[in-house]
Amino acid sequence: MTQSKPIKAWLFVCNFITSVAWGRVALVIAVTGFDQLASDESTACLQNLGNAVRLALGISFVEVCTRAGVELLVSPMIPCGSWQHLVTVLMWGIGDFVRFGCFAVDTAFPGVRLARSVRFTVGPIIFPIGAAGEMFMVIAAAARNSKPGMYVAAAALASFFLSNDAATAQTASEALPV
Repeated sequence: MTQSKPIKAWLFVCNFITSVAWGRVALVIAVTGFDQLASDESTACLQNLGNAVRLALGISFVEVCTRAGVELLVSPMIPCGSWQHLVTVLMWGIGDFVRFGCFAVDTAFPGVRLARSVRFTVGPIIFPIGAAGEMFMVIAAAARNSKPGMYVAAAALASFFLSNDAATAQTASEALPV
């Protein structure tokens, strides 16, 4: 299917902006550092990382429901700098930086197989780690806030994590060039 130039331009711009927004999340963690973000006395996590995550969520509307639910409902129940939260948003940042960056490259330069290969190689590695981080965020929130009902949500996320991991890997292996 051949796309018109305006549609290709629109797709490139949208994917590029989304890639940059999620790349910023990963960059904030890399530049600020886990130790600084995890410090109880530091406001860096809420000010820097919180703003970067909210902006990226607003831009990538497709995933806003799931990720916003985790970020807005679960993350306030655990410290912003907890390892569960940092791992989750780091994987969101890296994963979407690569994914939307590859979409942008693929739109700008159709037929370049490297972008697709990178996307289908990085995705199956990053996705399960991010999904596990979300699950561990729910578990930490349940334990920290004495809300045993949240363990049901963690169990649901675990079944999603385990069932989709194999499907993601299968889809990726089918898409790789032979």
